[in-house]
Amino acid sequence: MILAEHLLLLFLDDEKGHERASWGGDPGLAGALLLDLTRLEAIADQDGKLVAADARVDHPVLAAAHAAIAADEKRRDAKGWVDRLPSELKPLKERIAAGLVERGVLSEERRKVLGLFRTTGFPEADPEPERELRERLRAVLLSERQPTPEDAMLIGLLRPYDLPEQLVPKDRRKDAKRRAEEVAEGGTAAKAVAGALQEIQGAILASVAISAATVAITSGN
Repeated sequence: MILAEHLLLLFLDDEKGHERASWGGDPGLAGALLLDLTRLEAIADQDGKLVAADARVDHPVLAAAHAAIAADEKRRDAKGWVDRLPSELKPLKERIAAGLVERGVLSEERRKVLGLFRTTGFPEADPEPERELRERLRAVLLSERQPTPEDAMLIGLLRPYDLPEQLVPKDRRKDAKRRAEEVAEGGTAAKAVAGALQEIQGAILASVAISAATVAITSGN
């Protein structure tokens, strides 16, 4: 699985198939795509801007993200692409979920709300991939195993959502939060990817804060 697919499994409610957070996970999913493209050396940082490199990208969603970056006349930094990719690849969640549906990990349910608005949910069809993912990350956050570079990137992507703490028992959440910071910044990934992770975490955090504030204002809280 690519990072965005792992992340989507953690974002979705298992039964209803909708994102648990009211302000959505598009910034995190976009950031995950950028990290995977960085790992593939399909994008590179040039003077603080992300540019597309000549590289083979097989996954359809990653290929679409790579093509969008290559075709854009404006050079953007990580924050710019975290904000831009969800509209370029709209609907981002559905495009990422499609591969998981095809492989039988998720199912797809289309329905109408109030008989008017169409919504699509992706309930869990095979719980094993998410169970294994959660157990793996839980063990890292409780210092029971050493993180792989992929673990470090996933935990880094989850930090802006305060989700690492939700993967462990309540009495260990403070430990998990501290461990998540250590893992995300511990240099287990290659230098270029580690640098990209730090920038993308900041970009996701900024986007999430704006989205959460907008939801709060709209709901009157």
